[in-house]
Amino acid sequence: MTRLAETNFSTWLIFSCFLLFPFSRTVELPILVIAIAGGIVAYRQGVAFWNVPAVRLFTLLFACIWLPMLFSIPDSYDLKSSAGTALPFLRLYLAGLFIIWAMADQDRVSLLVRLLAALTAMWVIDALYQAVTGHNFLGYAQVQSRLNGVFGDKSLKLGNALPVLAPFLLLALRRQLPLMLLAAIMTGVVVILAGSRGGWISYGLVCVWLLVSETKRRGVPQWKTGAVASLVVIVAAFAAFQTPNAKQRLDQTLLIFSTDEAKIDQALSLRWSLWKTALAMAREHPVNGVGVRAFRYAYPEFAQPGDPFSFVEEASGRPTGAFYAHQIVIEVLTETGLTGLFGLGLFYALLISYWRRAKAEFQLRSLPFAMAALAWLFPINTHTAFFSAQWSVFSWLLIALLCATLLPLREAADGGAAKRNNQALDS
Repeated sequence: MTRLAETNFSTWLIFSCFLLFPFSRTVELPILVIAIAGGIVAYRQGVAFWNVPAVRLFTLLFACIWLPMLFSIPDSYDLKSSAGTALPFLRLYLAGLFIIWAMADQDRVSLLVRLLAALTAMWVIDALYQAVTGHNFLGYAQVQSRLNGVFGDKSLKLGNALPVLAPFLLLALRRQLPLMLLAAIMTGVVVILAGSRGGWISYGLVCVWLLVSETKRRGVPQWKTGAVASLVVIVAAFAAFQTPNAKQRLDQTLLIFSTDEAKIDQALSLRWSLWKTALAMAREHPVNGVGVRAFRYAYPEFAQPGDPFSFVEEASGRPTGAFYAHQIVIEVLTETGLTGLFGLGLFYALLISYWRRAKAEFQLRSLPFAMAALAWLFPINTHTAFFSAQWSVFSWLLIALLCATLLPLREAADGGAAKRNNQALDS
């Protein structure tokens, strides 16, 4: 009974981070608790803990991103913003250590996956209710005629976050194909109506990976799987694009095929102008960038006259610009320079390498976390800020869980370290 209670407590604590994610900075409370617990675990486990493959991988991945953040501080356009981002970032590393330690138990992994599947289902149902009634279960109205669900009436993050959690719901229903297809359609409708075109791409990547995985697992001819998938896409798209807002977003997107630069910029929601300014920053500060989270303070110096993203802060009177580059690779290059870009490339290489070399059983165990990480971290991501506090919590939770399930602590550790780890887990 004690073991079961501890298993449930650790899992619920980690799950609370996902549960509270829509409510802005409230997620920092469980993260703080988990980070403290991670520090305690690391201290008690000793040096041998860092020789465990999962911990070693997570440490390398974290270093790839965090060290360039540190290197960007001395030349930052805003030392306070850069230091205030890079130094507290360590809490995510400590939190990751606790997650790796806690998720060594398969029961905890299974419970967490079920909880995340249930949470995703609630997000979908809540958003569909909002689509029908104009408000969700909490009373939030749609923003700019786009579904926002539990994220509130001032946020448009549902379309970006839902594809990341979708793998947990879809994989939970993989033994019941009709239900999985229904869930895929309903989730797809919500993602489309949420209006984030980056979310459309993310969800598409999840569905493609799921399609390939299920085709191999079931031994189904590819043409049959492709036919079913095409039908699902057609049904979801037809249902969603009946709304004026979704149709408007699609029409705007199709302008990308124009030869007119102004129309291309319109298709990209003015990101073309934003990226040109960002690349001008990168050319001027190639080594360590303009400083992590200092993008907006460097922006006015490089923006063209009449730039739509340039403005003056009301409180300070300081010229500022866009908060971030709206593209992961460009954001990393601009804020942390070629140092950060090299780190990001190494980050992707390590993830791919370890995934390909992992045992098939561990690939299967970590599949929902790997798909979720892909939905958020794919290199052409244009929707959210890579270094922002809220999204960083989301992404590093997923990375830690991926490491924990891909290289489970119990199976990976050996000798005296394994004994100590197992004793700690069972105490």
